[in-house]
This record gives sequence, structure tokens and C-alpha cells, in this order.
Amino acid sequence: MKKMIIPFFLLGLVACGTTKVVSLTQADVDRGAQKFAGLTLEDLNQGKMDAEKYCSKCHGYKKPTARTEAQWKEIVPRMAKKNGSGIDAKTEKSILMYLVTMSAQ
Repeated sequence: MKKMIIPFFLLGLVACGTTKVVSLTQADVDRGAQKFAGLTLEDLNQGKMDAEKYCSKCHGYKKPTARTEAQWKEIVPRMAKKNGSGIDAKTEKSILMYLVTMSAQ
């Protein structure tokens, strides 16, 4: 019985510590295109991948809805400069477009 409890306990810890990331839709693109002219689904997906790749290196992945548009516009440039991986301007913009589009309204 004890042998079965430990795996379930560990599974519970892992499940609680992860963030479920949703798939991006055309509705997300339409909302983001109001702020970023010419935004595409490919752009959003790239921003999502960049955020997962670069932002998660230093801290756990933050849900885009955890911050407002104004907060992300302040946070992303600061974090891009702080990141040891050397995020270039194109990647920073990609991450910013994704986070702002998906941010808390």
C-alpha cells in the first residue's frame, strides 16, 4: 500500500507545479492584431515558443494572464536585458507580442 502512495503523491506534486498552456486560436490573432498590425498565428506561436524557451530558464513559466498589457510592456524589456542568453530585439518583440496579446485584459 505504501508503495502505491508515493507515486501518486509525486504525480500530484508534478501536476500542481506545472502550468497548462492552451493552444492559440484565430480569435487570439484577431485580438492581438488590434495592437500589432499584421500579426499572424505563426507570430503568436513563435512568441509562445520564445517565451517558454527564454523566460523559463530563470524562473517558472508565467501565465500571460498573470499580468496586464502595461505590466508586460514594462517587464519584458527589463527581463530581456537581464537574460544571460542575450535575447535579441526580434525575439524580445516576439515574446512581447505573445504576452500582451494573451495578457489579462
